[in-house]
Amino acid sequence: YKEVENVDLLINDAGFGDCGNFTKTSLEKEINMIKTNIIAYHILTKLYLIDMKAKNEGILNVASIAGFMPGPLMATYYATKNYVVKLSEAIREELKKEKSKVQISILCPGPVKTNFNKVANVKFNLREADSKKVAKYAIKELEKGKFYIVPGFDVKIAKLGAKILPANIISKFAYMAQKRKLGG
Repeated sequence: YKEVENVDLLINDAGFGDCGNFTKTSLEKEINMIKTNIIAYHILTKLYLIDMKAKNEGILNVASIAGFMPGPLMATYYATKNYVVKLSEAIREELKKEKSKVQISILCPGPVKTNFNKVANVKFNLREADSKKVAKYAIKELEKGKFYIVPGFDVKIAKLGAKILPANIISKFAYMAQKRKLGG
């Protein structure tokens, strides 16, 4: 924040995951994940939002479809993305009540072709979206004033399912998906 002061659009896009049974994954890696995926997001969103309110500019918080559901075998990662979604939703409501013109949006993609898999120790069985296409789509939707930016029909269906199905059903689907990522 001190190095880059005058920002028109903050794109908060740092994060990583890990896959495995919660009692067997590295606590140190999870603490670092929380520091990156939650604390860094929180700090940057807060500091830049104060400036943006004076200039009516915007923030794009990059979350994940994981932010709408529980995530067995990736519990910490899913929890951090839930935090980003809920923080962004709360800030959006505050901005509305203040009649602020600041645009806040959250990008919630499914699997995207990045270095995520290597760091998280997973192999996706689903088609991965092209990162450049996701980025272009996100900016286009942000410019339209969209709050939830969900690229891909299949990811939109997953978001709808997470909204209407009970959490225990979503957990079972998520567990099966994560287990396949681990090769089991």
